[in-house]
Amino acid sequence: MAALLSACGTEEPTTAPSPSRLIPKPCWFDAEASWPTTQCFMMEVPENYQKPEGRKIQFPVVRFFAEISDPDKEPLLHLGAGGPGASMGLEPENASDWLWVNYSAMSVEDGRDLIVMDPRGTGMATPKLACTEFIKDADLAFTRNLSTDEEARVFTYSMERCYSRLSQKADLAHYNSAVVAKDVEELRKALGVPQFNLYGVSYSTRYALTVARDFPESVRAMVLNSAVFPNIIYTQKLPQDVVAAYRRGVDHCREDRACNKQYPDLEQRLEARVQALDESPITVTTGNIHPGEQYEFVLTGQRLLRVLFQALYNENFYREFPAIIEELEADQAELLKPAIASFMGLVLDPNFGDAAGISHFCYEEAPFVDFQQARNLAATSGILGGSVRADIDMMQMQCRIWAIPSAPMLESRAVQTPIPALVMHGALDPVLSAEDADKARKKLPNHQWVLFPHLAHDVISASDCAEQAAADFLDSPEQPVAESVAQCRQAELARQAELEQKIAELKKQQEQQESDSAPADSDQTGQTRDTGTTASPEMQPSPPATSESPQAEPSSGTTDGARDEVQRHRQAPGGNRYSELY
Repeated sequence: MAALLSACGTEEPTTAPSPSRLIPKPCWFDAEASWPTTQCFMMEVPENYQKPEGRKIQFPVVRFFAEISDPDKEPLLHLGAGGPGASMGLEPENASDWLWVNYSAMSVEDGRDLIVMDPRGTGMATPKLACTEFIKDADLAFTRNLSTDEEARVFTYSMERCYSRLSQKADLAHYNSAVVAKDVEELRKALGVPQFNLYGVSYSTRYALTVARDFPESVRAMVLNSAVFPNIIYTQKLPQDVVAAYRRGVDHCREDRACNKQYPDLEQRLEARVQALDESPITVTTGNIHPGEQYEFVLTGQRLLRVLFQALYNENFYREFPAIIEELEADQAELLKPAIASFMGLVLDPNFGDAAGISHFCYEEAPFVDFQQARNLAATSGILGGSVRADIDMMQMQCRIWAIPSAPMLESRAVQTPIPALVMHGALDPVLSAEDADKARKKLPNHQWVLFPHLAHDVISASDCAEQAAADFLDSPEQPVAESVAQCRQAELARQAELEQKIAELKKQQEQQESDSAPADSDQTGQTRDTGTTASPEMQPSPPATSESPQAEPSSGTTDGARDEVQRHRQAPGGNRYSELY
């Protein structure tokens, strides 16, 4: 009897404590009075979930609370800036209302909290897997006239030193989409949230798809903005996609009568400039790289291609493209300076998690790439594919240095989750082909598709209508949004055209006043006045917009993202620092 009573009094075994924890922190940035109520955390997780008692790492989490909370609306989790490796801008020196204002209509203004994060290894995460060796070497290299082979040797040495240093404090095999998905699940449990609505842009859409695949009960709905799909081997298509991006820039002018008349034969002229600059580079002096200093950027033909490619992430650049080529023909690059500054801003970003990004690529993309086939395609890609040939070799070299295990075949297969998804894409996207996205999204059994013909990469940062579509979808995932997007974009583009017309009229008046007040012999000074691009506002063609129902974006006379309302924030494009891959 005593033994029986003793057995009955035995306590049930307790559940093992979680190896993860959410650590509240005072916000490390200043939140303005107009911001939503804000709460900051560091999320601590095992670096290797197979060894939960081993090394712990942390990544930042910021929660913006809804103005009027609706208990029936699950939070929206923004999974990061993409890349992989790009920072969200949570750092004290970078944090601004950009973190929430672009997403307020689908979150804090609509009764649901907005949660943003940097994935492990990037931005404010610890460890931050940034290759400072690359930054230092690139800062010097781009002021030198180096051949493609010389650049490759410099940056290979950078990556070798980076790996040698960072592999001492991080196991680089545990920085990939599947592990980030596990981090998200741990975060959900720590926050006590039954389900997340997931928002991804660029590479972080792959995180959303992976979470939906691995933890389907934890996801209510997904918004995929400029999506990366696991079943598309992007490196395999890199040569043709990059050349297609340059040709879209050329076609943007060629298909408009007035622009084509003013700037004929743009593709041939661009190719000639690339060849000429490779033979005789020019030095572009700009003060926008290092504050208070002049930076001597040596512009070769291959560097021109890289600068232009990054600039084409923003649809507004298309109208500047022809005048830039014409100016370069005179060995001038004044109009190109903002694009150079943007390119170098990415190259020198101290918060970019290069090593984490390389780990992603070498784990979940490179194993499924036929690099020889990619090289063969690059070899036939002509002058405009020159930089791709170097990139393919560099990417394979990085994976040899990293020497991490390959992902299972699962990571190259389509995610066929029944979770509701809104897939939005820009037809001008240079890095993620709209044709590829259109094909891949059909594997999702429960999705809506909206294509924006006039937009490029990250449509929500370019259009209020894209955000409103996401807000409507999150409220009622079963209701179609395409028709309302079409109506919204028609009005939005009309407002943009009206605003641009007013700007053009003011500029013309200003030029006339300057001309009237100039001395009669001013034309003899040898100076020229910058009148900007004179391409007509109708130069943007209207390719057929597609969705699951009506046209998503009607034709209009402009692609400019400026509006007569609140200007949306445009983040610098995420991507690999030294390739066109992501």
